[in-house]
Amino acid sequence: MKQNLTLLTVSVLILINVAGCSVVRFAETRTGYGMKKINKTTNDLDFRLGFNPKDQSLSVILEYQPYEIYKPRITLTDLGVGLAALGLLGKVVYDNWEHGNTFTFLDDTFDWYGSEPWEKAVMIGVPVDILLYWTFSYPFDRKLIRIPRLPLTEYPYRIELPDHGNIGRDYLTKTGTERLEIAEFLAELGNPSYLRNFESLKFRASAEIKGKQHSRDYIATPIIRFDPPPSQVEIDAQWVVNRIRRGEKALLKVTVKNISGPALTELIITTVSSDRYFNNWVFEFDNIAQGASVTRTFGFSTDREMRAQDVSVRLHFESNNSDIHQKIEKIIHITE
Repeated sequence: MKQNLTLLTVSVLILINVAGCSVVRFAETRTGYGMKKINKTTNDLDFRLGFNPKDQSLSVILEYQPYEIYKPRITLTDLGVGLAALGLLGKVVYDNWEHGNTFTFLDDTFDWYGSEPWEKAVMIGVPVDILLYWTFSYPFDRKLIRIPRLPLTEYPYRIELPDHGNIGRDYLTKTGTERLEIAEFLAELGNPSYLRNFESLKFRASAEIKGKQHSRDYIATPIIRFDPPPSQVEIDAQWVVNRIRRGEKALLKVTVKNISGPALTELIITTVSSDRYFNNWVFEFDNIAQGASVTRTFGFSTDREMRAQDVSVRLHFESNNSDIHQKIEKIIHITE
């Protein structure tokens, strides 16, 4: 009895592995045969952030990992193996059915105990193997094929400071590997002075692809210096009328252009002159963004009692967030 049981077990295992449909399907899907590509792909966005403490820059790499999706297809091999297994099962059942040439289910009986061990293996193994094929191996066997990463070019993304109210800027990728100078980034935010005392900053890069938001955080450390580059400012100042009579109003036209650097905020002009009518005047400008220019005309009141002379007026410029080293001296002629 023990010997027959062992022989039955070995026969079942051999049948499943030699003529089994599930084994054939497993081999086909792993070798790529018996698979077909479906019209669907999936993408995983890949953010990589880095920090270079030497030049205080943040590197942002935006790539996506595409996949091609394949699913199994029924092949001639599957059909051949399946039909052979079913044919073998039918023959074994027929041979062990004591039908007496009548083959009626009411009178005939099936002789399970009289069948050979290999026949029992066929009757057990083939149905089980076909069940495994349809239940596990075929419907749920999908295969994802990785394609090399591709850069995201001309794609919008955002860099922000999540620990400081999510202030940030929106950008557009050029090559997929972007370099962002931190000093320039903060200057574009208005150069928040309270960030100067932090030993590190958390940056967050985010982008949306196919309606799903992706983000990555990176803490830049050690101590970051956020001193912005000095602004390049071009200033032009001219008297509207260079020669005035005593008691007339003197008009000075001043144009300030912010060529490069951070925005000029709280820009003021202070005058210095030996003549009290032109001394210690303070004029205010609006904020001037990078690349913009602002022109203002300022008036100086004079008195009829002042003496006729050539008056020298020096203009000093100050900004809340930039050092302006230019000093301009203009001379106006006072006549009788």
